Amino acid sequence: MNFSIKLYKYLLVIIFFALFLSCGNQTESNHKNEHKLITENNQNNAKQNIQLDIKTSDKNKTEFIIGEEITFLIEQKDTNQIDSVQFFIDNQFLETITILPTKIKWNSKQAKTGKNNFEARVFFKQNKETWKLSFTLISDIEPKGYSYKIVNIFPHDRAAYTQGLVYENGFLYEATGQKGESTLRKVQLGTGEVIQSFTLPKEIFGEGIAIFNEKIIQLSYRAYTGFVYDKKSFSLLMKFNYPKPIEGWGLTNDDKNLIMSDGSHNLYFIDPVSFSQTGKLEVYDNKGPVKRLNELELINGELWANIYTTDRIAKIDLKTGKVLAYIDLTEILPQKDYERDTDVLNGIAYDEKNDRIFVTGKRWPKLFEIKIK
Repeated sequence: MNFSIKLYKYLLVIIFFALFLSCGNQTESNHKNEHKLITENNQNNAKQNIQLDIKTSDKNKTEFIIGEEITFLIEQKDTNQIDSVQFFIDNQFLETITILPTKIKWNSKQAKTGKNNFEARVFFKQNKETWKLSFTLISDIEPKGYSYKIVNIFPHDRAAYTQGLVYENGFLYEATGQKGESTLRKVQLGTGEVIQSFTLPKEIFGEGIAIFNEKIIQLSYRAYTGFVYDKKSFSLLMKFNYPKPIEGWGLTNDDKNLIMSDGSHNLYFIDPVSFSQTGKLEVYDNKGPVKRLNELELINGELWANIYTTDRIAKIDLKTGKVLAYIDLTEILPQKDYERDTDVLNGIAYDEKNDRIFVTGKRWPKLFEIKIK
């Protein structure tokens, strides 16, 4: 009898202890769920508490023409209770809702070309999750087509592999490329004579230049390094770096920022003091991205860009990224002037005071003053 009672008590203790451990583990599990770190979701497979399905009403279309009204459909795929959802496009607030599913209509008339993000920020139980849908806007205008008229022809150093060109106060400032050949030069316009120069280290492939506040800023190709010179003496004042994988191609400025190309359809806005990136613009025409943007020049508020390996210059609206026009410079350099190492059109400079436009190319013997027509 006593043995049975003792056995019974012993079994009760074991059962109680097992239940205690079970409850403890469950409590710990619940505690972890309540404090779970929420990662932002970009329509990938990351584990989330809230599951959203975001698409457009036009058969899940993700490329649109600027000016189109786009309808986004948002549906919740789980049963969790949400508090609210805020909607944004590229961090511009649209509206807030408290019930899903819903649809959000947005007119793209004032938007910029390129990649955009529709973003849903979901709030629930003091947590937040972010879901995004990327879409692309292309230009709504067909670029105009222009040709050219040659006004004057000036001599140009045939050995100069032109990467950047700027006109100021009667002189051309030119950057040349190729490792072991890269220079910064001051050139007499009328004669083509190099009257001042600075030679870059042999391992540097020089690229575009811009003049800003009595300084000359020069890029390099894949050294991810820029150089700042005193404009008068050409003495090297400092170096700066830009992040990989951004290559240095063309450079100009809009009196506030440096504007840089990297051979893609992207333009980067760079602070001329800190050399940090302040903005980015994607360039599109009515067919898609305009790639291989190279040497740059700002002319009457529009950005002119050589398109590498072509005889075309794109005129770009810096507010929207739209290509406004193409200038076709085919056969501006006569075939009789070509030699074995003559390369492509590259180099645009502007004399704002006298409204003169100059163009040349890599290893070209001539520099042309043109008017477009």
